[in-house]
Amino acid sequence: MEIRTSKESDFEEIINLICTVFVEKCRPRYASQIYHDSSFQPHQSRVCVIDGKIVSHIRVSDRAIQIGRSVIRLGGIGMVATLPEYRHRGYASALMQDSIEYMEEIGYELSLLFTTIQPFYMKFGWATFPQTNFELDLHAKKQFEPSSWIVRAFDAETDLAQISQIYDEHNKTRSGTVLRSESYWRDTYSHQVGLLPSLVAEKDGTIGAYANFGFPTDLDGMDPFLATYYPNLREVGYRSQHPDSLLALCRAILISIYKRDLTSISGRLHRYHPLIALLSEESGSQPSFSITEKAMYRIVSLYSLFQKMIPEFEKRLAGHRENSIPTSFCFILESQVSTLKINQGKVTVTNDNSGGTKVRIDTHRFLKVLFGDATFSQLEELNHFKGLRLEPNDIVTLDTLFPKGESMHWICDYF
Repeated sequence: MEIRTSKESDFEEIINLICTVFVEKCRPRYASQIYHDSSFQPHQSRVCVIDGKIVSHIRVSDRAIQIGRSVIRLGGIGMVATLPEYRHRGYASALMQDSIEYMEEIGYELSLLFTTIQPFYMKFGWATFPQTNFELDLHAKKQFEPSSWIVRAFDAETDLAQISQIYDEHNKTRSGTVLRSESYWRDTYSHQVGLLPSLVAEKDGTIGAYANFGFPTDLDGMDPFLATYYPNLREVGYRSQHPDSLLALCRAILISIYKRDLTSISGRLHRYHPLIALLSEESGSQPSFSITEKAMYRIVSLYSLFQKMIPEFEKRLAGHRENSIPTSFCFILESQVSTLKINQGKVTVTNDNSGGTKVRIDTHRFLKVLFGDATFSQLEELNHFKGLRLEPNDIVTLDTLFPKGESMHWICDYF
């Protein structure tokens, strides 16, 4: 068994392997991930070779996400595949271990993947994180007043600059969103996987809102993966100073559903996103919500993660009187240990166990507080059950460092 980085001469064999394991009709998607993603380097594809044949593969996509004002380097695990006749021999496990060592060497803080076989990845330190889906059953068709905003199809030549601005503004307070560079927006790969929006609301040359929205029947010639695995509403953004543009977009979405005589709409948005409320109000229907935990994160380097988050920690501490009292927390996360020291609102991070308050926590609970899905006070009962008992003052400080927030990894940023 040989575990190594890929070479250019391997690319077609890798694509054939992926198509054999998954879906042949998605070949354009898999090929674009290699040939048309400007961030891709051959060393990001890790292969297992037996007797000169590539039998297993893992891709580590290089991405950056934000947690507050901090930019975190993320290794996106995807294209994980082993030829059927070579399974259950430990090849995929060997590649997973190789990918972990690779990410540690390259300098990632976090890793993310999406899967339905969570137990396999849990063995290597990945833990699930919740994502919210909604569905709205539609009954009687509604009539809407005309809007000053024109809702039309997205034009890549003229609209992309404004769309990227809206994306940055709309997601600046969220955690977990991918930072999209100009090349990321324009890469053929991004277009192939459906990153670009389908609808925009425009008035006097200004785009106020956009939606990545569609139906399986609209995807002829596009990525079949979209029709198979994605809901109707995959992404939305709007300018906060133009909320009426979001209303116009909402009505256009409902009209397009009515025209197709469909009776429901599904989507992946944060539970309290205003578009869900608008769809409900304008249609007269109530949404239902479900939680999926197909997303899994791994903390590659706790110490480096905390180092990157120092500016955000200090911003969160500003104005809280508790920050005048020197304190320190030693986080013990699986096999990793790192200490946060707080003094007069300033934070330092050390790669040791010197912190006075020991916070022994598993990755699943740590992800919840890291991304704002829950706070330490909300997890207090579970923490007690797991053997973590914190003093009230410590919980207050930890809730300040890790406040409740909104997280989102948009569907079309999947790897």
